[in-house]
Amino acid sequence: MRDVVDFLKNRFEREIQAHHVIEPKIGSFAGFPESLEPRLREVLVGGGIQALYSHQADAFAAISAGQDTVLVSQTASGKTLSFLLPILNAYMTAPAPFGVLLLYPTKALSRDQESTLGRLLTAAMNTHRLGTFDGDTPREERLNIQRSADFIITNPDMLHAGILPNHNRHWKAFLSRLRYIVVDEVHTYRGAFGSHVANVFRRLLRVCEMHGSRPQFICSSATVGNPGEHVRALFGRDFTVLDRDGAPRPQRDLFFVNPPLVQSQGAALYRKGPGSVSIPLIREASERGVRTICFCRARQEVERLYRAVVDGRYGHLAERVKPYRGGLLPNERRQLERDLFEGRTTTIITTNALELGIDIGDLDLCILSGHPGTVASFWQQAGRVGRKGSNAVIVFVAKDSPVDQYLVNHPEFITQASVEHAWLSADNPYILLQHLPCAAYEHPLRRSEPQFPEPAFSLAVGILAEEQTLKPYNQCWRYALSDYPARGVDLRGMTDYNVDIYCGTEVIGEIDPIGARGTLYKDAIYQHLGRRYMSMDLDLEKKLCRVEVVNVDYFTEAVWESRIEMTEVYETRVQQTAAVAFGAVHVNKQPKLYKKIRERSYENIGYGPITLPAFEYDTTGLSLLAPKEWLALVDGHDKRFLGAALFGLSYILRRTAPSLCMADTNDIATDVSLQEDAEARWKSALYLYDQHEGGVGYAEKIYERLDDALRLCRDVMSACPCQGGCPACVPPLPPGVDNVELTELLVESDASMACTRSLLNALLDGAVQLPQITVVRRPREAAVEAPGEDPDLVRLTQRLGRAAGILRQKRERLH
Repeated sequence: MRDVVDFLKNRFEREIQAHHVIEPKIGSFAGFPESLEPRLREVLVGGGIQALYSHQADAFAAISAGQDTVLVSQTASGKTLSFLLPILNAYMTAPAPFGVLLLYPTKALSRDQESTLGRLLTAAMNTHRLGTFDGDTPREERLNIQRSADFIITNPDMLHAGILPNHNRHWKAFLSRLRYIVVDEVHTYRGAFGSHVANVFRRLLRVCEMHGSRPQFICSSATVGNPGEHVRALFGRDFTVLDRDGAPRPQRDLFFVNPPLVQSQGAALYRKGPGSVSIPLIREASERGVRTICFCRARQEVERLYRAVVDGRYGHLAERVKPYRGGLLPNERRQLERDLFEGRTTTIITTNALELGIDIGDLDLCILSGHPGTVASFWQQAGRVGRKGSNAVIVFVAKDSPVDQYLVNHPEFITQASVEHAWLSADNPYILLQHLPCAAYEHPLRRSEPQFPEPAFSLAVGILAEEQTLKPYNQCWRYALSDYPARGVDLRGMTDYNVDIYCGTEVIGEIDPIGARGTLYKDAIYQHLGRRYMSMDLDLEKKLCRVEVVNVDYFTEAVWESRIEMTEVYETRVQQTAAVAFGAVHVNKQPKLYKKIRERSYENIGYGPITLPAFEYDTTGLSLLAPKEWLALVDGHDKRFLGAALFGLSYILRRTAPSLCMADTNDIATDVSLQEDAEARWKSALYLYDQHEGGVGYAEKIYERLDDALRLCRDVMSACPCQGGCPACVPPLPPGVDNVELTELLVESDASMACTRSLLNALLDGAVQLPQITVVRRPREAAVEAPGEDPDLVRLTQRLGRAAGILRQKRERLH
């Protein structure tokens, strides 16, 4: 590890912007509780544990006292033992077995925890009444779990679609004796996903009440800024919050690295990608056997980085370096996890699929290829190293994007800022209307349901009754349709099915239909486990895509076109003199064409059309019209200034605003479209909206904190060292511009940056000032004439021709 750090410091001396040392922390310990069952004490001592961390002892006391508890502590601080110890202690001393439901947000985490709990059960009680019930569980095993398991590990999706709809037929015995519900990584249940899961828990508690149980909740999280408020919103209960972390922490070295600026042949400056740092660093670490994890933002980014690392003379690293991401088949995921844990794989390149607390062994080096989106995710990913007490190194490599460049130049934002607050909206009308039919299918709804608050419940039931989804039944409301309502509700997105990807007769992966539109259109390049495939036929109705193996040196990117319309206004406000509205928004998104981009140079080498149907949905968002005085001033000078300002603000706002509400850049979208003003005139407006059907509150949070969002945009622009705009703040030609006149202005000047800054000053301070535009026109270089014939070269050519003739005659004589 020391050699790898030396390599980093020597090779990237100029690129390292900051080196922050997180000092080690001494642990706080407590003795074993007096009520701890002797067999459990023996298991702990046999495993080398002589005492508990202080937070583990606190958790044992709170859980044993029957309190709903949420435990917040750093990664690798023994949270699993914190809640398993009191549960197993109660199980071993109880007069009759009870049920324990353990929920994890991902399948990988579920299988990992099954192994940990199984070892404890076997060691302490010589029993294994445990099973994992998820989409990968075979049908025969499911029946055994339903009949005999006391500890059931599952995820919210399976609880929603598999357990609750069948509670009377298969799960009555288990739910009637359910005593504990464990929810690990509770911070992941936020936004749209959290709002859905909150309603799933409402349905679960309602069913438990029917079967005579009132389970106790136990939650854990490593990174959340408002744990008590968050779990209250998620479960509708008050919790005991334990946030005094007693685990020791090793020293961690945190490096902030910014790839260099280089000049292209056309004299334009651009910043190299994060691969210029992460590729040589991964190779060096892998050659030296340093166990490494590298996080990327997207699936195809993982595949491209993996291919680059093992390219050419580094092909031998393919045995030690592997890609891991969503969309892999279950057996592929399990094998990669085993190889990493057992040491056959020393380096894993992954998305946030491995961000959560799955035990993948002792890792030493963590590389973050770009900011993961939130401070919480940053520390969650950084916490994957140094789990066994050894010193760890974290390297953050910035991309050429606004947030990344802000963070690499202001590392204190990461090292000193508090973790963002998680939030959700369980009473979101769109989400509530999806879960009430599911609840009615499970058991007829009473006139009032304690788990569903008023007046949202009564209003939603009234709407469902008008639509004939619910019908009266014995003073209750029963589900009246013939379908299976849970099947139409996807907790994690807008669709409840995936498109299977076939190569020949083998399924090599799967992807949601929205992602398929932008990834698997005809002739798209799909990368999977280091191999390239070309999409030959995508059939959204049949939910399958046929691909073939190809050997090309480029990847493809889709270019989307959007049409936005505000269909209903809920609220309005004034930002200085700018009109801001929040309401219902209709979105029409369609991929129009794709670009072919060469792997190494990122040059555009071609394009083609995409002929897939548009994806339409209704959501919520805000619209912003430019301040009247500012608009009058710039329109009187050059009408193109408004477009330059709105497209520039759209670019930077989309990339910075998510950091204010613990969202991802894929949760929020921005666009520039027309809108009627108060005088019924059509004007260009900036839209910001949720990329989730029905809206989940992200845009509403930005609407409430618009001043903070705009100020952050201005701070990012002020801190950027560029002169005429760049992707790190506002690019000279922001995406979405398709007007020829505006394009000419933007490519010849710094209008994008100057107009955006001028608009931000008007929105924040009320300053009405004309943007100071600098036009740069490079003189056309004189044409270069081809040189005349070189006489020496002519003579050499003649001699070679004569020599070739002689050789030809010789061959003819010999043969």
